[in-house]
Amino acid sequence: MHYALVLLLVVVCQSAAADQIRITTTQDWNRWQRPGDALSVENGTLRPGFIRRDINAVANAARFGGGIHGVGSNPTRASSLIDGDRTTYWAPDPSAPLEDWWIEIDLGRAVSAQRIELQFVEGSAPLEFFRILTSDGEPFFNNANSVIPGTLRYNKSTSYSFNAEHTIVIDFEKKPLQYIRIEADRTQSDSDIRLGEVRVQSIGDNISLGIRERGGNVSIVSEVGSTFGRELVESIGISNTLVDGDITTYWGTVHRGGSGAQPEQQFGQFELDLGALFWVDTVRMLGDGSGIAPGRGAGYHRGGTFNYLWYQFYTSDGSRSVDGSLRWELMGELPSDPRNLQGIVHFEEHFPLRKVRHVRLFFPMSNGIQAFNGRIGTTAEWQVSGYGHPAEAVAVSPLFDLQSVQHITALHWDVDTPRGARLEIRSRTGNALQETFVFYDKNGKEVTQKRYDKLIPSFRGAIDTLRTPGADWSTWSRPYDTSGQPFLSPAPRRYVQLELRFVSEEPLASAALNELRIEYNQPLAQTTRAEIFPPRSEPGQTGNFTYYIRVEMASSSRGFNQIQIVSSAGLSFESLRIDGQAQAVESASIDQGILLRLTEPVRRSALVEIDFQSTLFLNQTRFDAYLLNSALGPQVRQPVDPGDADERIDSGVTFVALPSNDRLLDNLNLSSPALTPNGDGIHDEVTLSFDLLKIIDPRPVELTVYDLAGRRVITASDASVSAGRISLRWDGRTPGGQLVSPGTYILGIRVRGDAYERVQHRIVTVVY
Repeated sequence: MHYALVLLLVVVCQSAAADQIRITTTQDWNRWQRPGDALSVENGTLRPGFIRRDINAVANAARFGGGIHGVGSNPTRASSLIDGDRTTYWAPDPSAPLEDWWIEIDLGRAVSAQRIELQFVEGSAPLEFFRILTSDGEPFFNNANSVIPGTLRYNKSTSYSFNAEHTIVIDFEKKPLQYIRIEADRTQSDSDIRLGEVRVQSIGDNISLGIRERGGNVSIVSEVGSTFGRELVESIGISNTLVDGDITTYWGTVHRGGSGAQPEQQFGQFELDLGALFWVDTVRMLGDGSGIAPGRGAGYHRGGTFNYLWYQFYTSDGSRSVDGSLRWELMGELPSDPRNLQGIVHFEEHFPLRKVRHVRLFFPMSNGIQAFNGRIGTTAEWQVSGYGHPAEAVAVSPLFDLQSVQHITALHWDVDTPRGARLEIRSRTGNALQETFVFYDKNGKEVTQKRYDKLIPSFRGAIDTLRTPGADWSTWSRPYDTSGQPFLSPAPRRYVQLELRFVSEEPLASAALNELRIEYNQPLAQTTRAEIFPPRSEPGQTGNFTYYIRVEMASSSRGFNQIQIVSSAGLSFESLRIDGQAQAVESASIDQGILLRLTEPVRRSALVEIDFQSTLFLNQTRFDAYLLNSALGPQVRQPVDPGDADERIDSGVTFVALPSNDRLLDNLNLSSPALTPNGDGIHDEVTLSFDLLKIIDPRPVELTVYDLAGRRVITASDASVSAGRISLRWDGRTPGGQLVSPGTYILGIRVRGDAYERVQHRIVTVVY
């Protein structure tokens, strides 16, 4: 299910001691949308799950609906055979007839078994004459090639005679296995038979079995790229047969062109979204092991014995190309060989452990002349395995309802983050919700509203009302850095939602979140809007700006007596007015901005105008404002929303744009046209100063000295800097520290931007 469709409305009770939402218990975390087993909750702690190798598939059979499938005698002791304790046991009743000396185990799903192990209790008597029968779940078919309901076909039988061993091991070579039956061939006089445990070592946890619970999906497309418009996307019911753990259900789509001549080569494609990013190294595709002709019903019975002539196998970590499509990497190929069609039953791709979210198989359905018997690639199950914690898994909170517009001040959390793991927390807020209705028939199947309205009342089921974020919601914030830092999303707001992203850069490292708190209180101002004028400026030139803040107060608003303006550009405060009246203000510099202290708190609706000067080097330089109340402490800091603060001003934004051009350098100045490096302190070096524009992240800037013939003398400076006023110096010396010869030289400034680079030159004369 998509997160947007399962968001819940949560009513938060306010405590008299503090206004906060606390998520600390298992019940709290269970209200979040989580990607199935990729994130688990234990004792109130949310942490990534763990994918294991070489597991005992009997131990967790109950998770998949398995367990003791049947027993002939002594049924009260049957469960002791699969409880993980070798000292507890099952034994046939010595007084029961031979035909009742049997027991059968269902693993709950088909696994790729490496070995089967029977363990008799030490000191007891093992079975002497018995058989071990195994099945992958196949039923029997009648003469009409239809399934005989309730039957189970055993693929392999191993007999033992005069056995005296207490441990029996069968090498199963990764064949599919679901049922194990142990039955005696003879009764024996020694009645102290004690079969302690049955173990099945499989290749590991099958990640594909949890796809639907994680919100992932399976896509099967037949006749990919057909020019005849026959491309077919299989239904969810058919697609999910590949990941249901049942080898008796599988894909077998009939080629709609039949088995005759094909005017073009046709292809098929499987694509699995695992629902989270895992560390994966093995993918197995289990095919048709029976060779029995099918009954009717695509996706439920065998589709023939033809497999893949060739295929290409790809993986993706979920990253996107420029056009928005997934980035795929070819991880394996099956070379084309006609013998592949019937010579290989199960396929396996093994590769170094890597991050995988999506897997894809691309294969031919015809050779352009003939369809492969109308069917191709008879895959019953996909098994995806790996090792370690998920590389990335995301949990999304319900919509927390604060009951009224509140000022959200901070997030606090308690998390364990070992090396190689981290937790990223983001937030978003809003004041509006939209309702979506989901309709069900009486059987709980989702239907359209049109279909629901046509049903007679007795066939109608429930209608769910889902509340999701409305149009006024903010985008997800940047990740929070530290617990307790000021809230990053717009506030005050009524609703808040959080996103948790667990990241493991190493398979054995994972974060564990023990507690999460959202602090909030009554806002300083009910609503705020801010804009700056003018919204455009020339780069590198000091300009005059006015910042307009409209505050609307409610009776519960606590007011403010301080204003912060924060920007990457420097600010020089000039004056402040409230409703046109000049105010006495104390101004102080803070990190990346200014703090303005008013003599009296503002508790009424008003328009605040702040005049300041600034020099800009970056396009769309932001100026963010915050309201504070000194009586409440610095942690109560209410951000001001961009908007229309003054109808007289045509701006509506809180950033300033620079002219649209490709200039990276401006206002290039040389401190002196002459360099006299004689040590007298006068012109012993020259300084080249310039405005570096539009460079957000540090980029290389080179100062290179050339002679008049264009030969490089020295790279005097090679630094990485960002936008601002930059100064570079040269003292007239070579890399070895020797003075250059007197004469005329060219100083070149080179700036490398994201898409292009710019160079400017100046002339300097060296005299001594």
